[in-house]
Amino acid sequence: MPTTATLTETFWNPTPSGRLHLTRTACEFLENSGLLEGRYELIEGEIISKVQNYPHSESVSLVFSYVLSLAESPRYVRSQATLEVRQSDQKVNRPEPDVFLLREPVRRIAQGTDILLLIEVSDSTQETDLKRKPALYARAGVTEYWVLDLERGQLTVFRENNGESWGVVLELAEDESIAPICALEKPVLVGSLLV
Repeated sequence: MPTTATLTETFWNPTPSGRLHLTRTACEFLENSGLLEGRYELIEGEIISKVQNYPHSESVSLVFSYVLSLAESPRYVRSQATLEVRQSDQKVNRPEPDVFLLREPVRRIAQGTDILLLIEVSDSTQETDLKRKPALYARAGVTEYWVLDLERGQLTVFRENNGESWGVVLELAEDESIAPICALEKPVLVGSLLV
């Protein structure tokens, strides 16, 4: 029979401040028990609801169409699928990015190193998307990370991943254009991705 300490380590991730964060195992248990329903992602032990409103879902569709135009086939593009992060981050993280472009099609959960471009559409999760996820995605090995901020009507671009953080961070207004490093010949107007 598992000890209390073992159960605590399995389901909770104690922090130095004494706060308890959920683990992936705890979330899976809650899902299987019917206590956690709907779409969510786990970031640093915190459950973040993935409920979408109209502007978010419409912008995800526009982003998906743009990323699809960059790909050789639809098998290179995933939307709202689990991303496997670096092993040391796995205990308390299970992100589900809005859209990402793969280096090549894979028949498994994508790893960060499989991803050329990852885009999050942010309407109520700016704190997570702009402050917590950049380092998580950098450590996972994502090549380029974009955050489409619906509230501010801008795009934040993270480039030059050094394995822990990003060397370049750009903020673009809706009247500006940018292309991902993997497809410099295919720029997009930021405003065309916004609703």
